[in-house]
Amino acid sequence: MTTQPTERPQSNAFAVLASQYSFDQLADIYNQARVDYIVPMPMNGKRMAEYVRDYDVDLNASAVAINGDNVELGVCMLGRRADRAWITRLGVIPERRGRHIGQFLTELMLENARALGARRAQLEVIKGNEPATRLFYKLGFEPIRDLMVVRRPPGAPSEALNIAGAAFETLDSAQIAALLREYEQTQRAAWTEEAVSLRNAGNLRGLRVVLPGGESGWLLFQRLPFQLTHFVFGGTLSEPVVQALLYHLHKTHSAQDTKVENLPIDHPAWQVMQRFGYLEAFQRLEMYLYL
Repeated sequence: MTTQPTERPQSNAFAVLASQYSFDQLADIYNQARVDYIVPMPMNGKRMAEYVRDYDVDLNASAVAINGDNVELGVCMLGRRADRAWITRLGVIPERRGRHIGQFLTELMLENARALGARRAQLEVIKGNEPATRLFYKLGFEPIRDLMVVRRPPGAPSEALNIAGAAFETLDSAQIAALLREYEQTQRAAWTEEAVSLRNAGNLRGLRVVLPGGESGWLLFQRLPFQLTHFVFGGTLSEPVVQALLYHLHKTHSAQDTKVENLPIDHPAWQVMQRFGYLEAFQRLEMYLYL
């Protein structure tokens, strides 16, 4: 495999382009690195390929760390969009930690981001992952906001949550595309929830509600065989509008599990989501570094 000419004495590690590995191999290295992680997130090759596609990960700017015996130590990936970069999937295999491998990989991602013209690097770190958080502060990252990962089990909503007289419309692909363009102009979303991420992911659905008093709003989401995810709310986000949207969504898709990632803790929909049984699984801290 081709190695990048990058070595740091404190780590005794070398970097191999992630593009030199198959998706199955990358998933295996990642899983080894996250086996004791604070929140389990196992991946397989198919899921890794989707992750790279959906989030614009550049495998030629991402790396696997190896030692002098060609033993894999860890992995880190770099997403690229215009003049921004996203550091993700950082992990070091437990028995090979304590040698500054995480710092080696993160600094390499920052070097690659600068070389590719990025002006800002961003990442999310799970709250409670103190070693990683300390590393990111050490490298100059600054906290931006707290994000939540929230889940709801399958099941129809209570009829008590129905908003009488609400009129619903299922959106077609052209309407969804138009709303994504509108969202893109004003979005302040985490990398995984940006409009381009949703386009890349595909399988998007949408619905619009108009209440008897004229208030209206819309919801875009990704529908997978067993899960609803990637929520984007728009229009008027009053509590009745959000409640009507969620009631119709879960009435229609009652068999689906729901997972919403990187929802800002101050998102206007969150209070209403809790009425439908959404629970916070964990939080992430979003951080930026201007390059």
